[in-house]
Amino acid sequence: MPTKFTYSDAQKAAIDCAGSMVITACPGSGKTTVMVEKIRQEFDSLKPHQGIIGISFTIKSSKELGDKCKKNGANTRASFFGTIDNFCLAEIIFPFLGRIYGVSKQEISCVQFSQLKDEYKAHLPDLSKSNINLSTNDYDYYESEFMEHYRQGFVLLEAVTIIACKVLEKSEACRRYIKAKYRSVYIDEYQDTSEPQHALFCALHSLGLKAVAVGDTQQSIFAFRGSDPRHLLALAEDVVNFVHHIIDINHRSHPSIINYSKRLYSPQCQLIPVAANDIHVYHRSFDGTQEAVASGLSNWIEKSVRTLKIEDLSEVAVLVRWNGSIDRLQRHLTLPARFYRDDSLSKIASPLGRFFSALLTFYFDERKLAEQLLDDFLRSKRTPAGLRAIRSSIHGLRNFELKKLPDEFIKIAALFDFSADDKIEVDALLQIISSPEDILHYKAVQSGEIQVMTLHKSKGLEFDLVIHLDLYDWVFPTRTYTGNFNEEVFTDWDQDLNLHFVGITRAKKWCVLITSTQRINSEDNVKKASPSQFLSLPGIKGLYR
Repeated sequence: MPTKFTYSDAQKAAIDCAGSMVITACPGSGKTTVMVEKIRQEFDSLKPHQGIIGISFTIKSSKELGDKCKKNGANTRASFFGTIDNFCLAEIIFPFLGRIYGVSKQEISCVQFSQLKDEYKAHLPDLSKSNINLSTNDYDYYESEFMEHYRQGFVLLEAVTIIACKVLEKSEACRRYIKAKYRSVYIDEYQDTSEPQHALFCALHSLGLKAVAVGDTQQSIFAFRGSDPRHLLALAEDVVNFVHHIIDINHRSHPSIINYSKRLYSPQCQLIPVAANDIHVYHRSFDGTQEAVASGLSNWIEKSVRTLKIEDLSEVAVLVRWNGSIDRLQRHLTLPARFYRDDSLSKIASPLGRFFSALLTFYFDERKLAEQLLDDFLRSKRTPAGLRAIRSSIHGLRNFELKKLPDEFIKIAALFDFSADDKIEVDALLQIISSPEDILHYKAVQSGEIQVMTLHKSKGLEFDLVIHLDLYDWVFPTRTYTGNFNEEVFTDWDQDLNLHFVGITRAKKWCVLITSTQRINSEDNVKKASPSQFLSLPGIKGLYR
């Protein structure tokens, strides 16, 4: 932590709060800094066998949280930093599921619904579809299926949290272990929790752990996964068990960007004084369709970068609503660019898929350490000699050509107790290493590359200049045709508005909202384009140029 850094009054109050609490924090408010400081202060009072649970919703963000907490030699060995699924598996299911299902004679793995044989899928809801998710109330109905999975040597990834909740409820040994080992649980991005994840957090709190939830309801953008910001609101309203702290000063973005983003939700909210000639939010309209936008964007960005004195193109992000817009930009952008989209492994999203993704990142990024893979994926204890052998195998990866990676990945996966028998992840790996575009996802960001991604993928990132595309009526927010073109029906207005808010607040210095005079619709017909309803919300007139 830099010595010159000073906390705001709101940040200091949250850090000094000793009990269970809820922190609602706007973008750029330093919520991660507050979490890290709170956790680091707790380390001083822990016994050698005690630790902290620190959970975020991606391996990357949870790893960053853990790394920040380890700075200056802090001992985090007894603590857990990872995703909620990994916590459930490593600390509850793998060690204690046998207490309620019976001892298994084989190693238990974790399998995603899409990887199940049809005979298992037939007795479950179609969990491959968005908006179909399991809740804790579903456990009793499907318990016999989960037990059969266990007898066959696996647990279902989509059921991990509801199974963990049941283990915690039924196993006294599990409860004693958690209470003895952990003092506190912290969950970041709490607006993205599902009902089972919220139930697990409350169960950990009821065991006596200090519980800290951090989030922002306006950044809730994953409802299709079962996430619900009402869980965060419920904790904030629970004045008996939780103290609510609000950190609402955005230290990241230019004041005019903050003003614009706040008015999306509150047309009468107080504004930060900004001179008319110092507004850094722009609306820009191109003549033609989205093809014209994509074709003209390179020249426009070059001129803007010179005018705004942006030194590195990697500080420029082009954010889109749909992957189809990324396809269009890939065809037309002439400036160096990095395109982020789902690849074969990320679509599988299985534990082995995530492990292969992490190995690919290690292979291409010299800054990555083998120790990070051990911390994230090693599920059982090893002797010092065993650990040295695993580290040596990982380090040796960088000596192999791309075409030899699949065989080496399978060997290393076996060292981590993963089985690659189904070949799904191996096929996905082969597809990635044969695609120069997919490989780029795993290489470190280079200077001089524009960053192009969907609004969903931009969550948690920040850039000097954000260029926000796809702002058309019918496109964003998504509008449903009812038979009357004059009738405006929006099926996901709240989620879409939150996504728009997330996009705007990725900008530190400048934000440009792009439209065009025409639009190619879903049937490839050219239509007159009307701007998104977001661009005419009450209260934002005069807040852009």
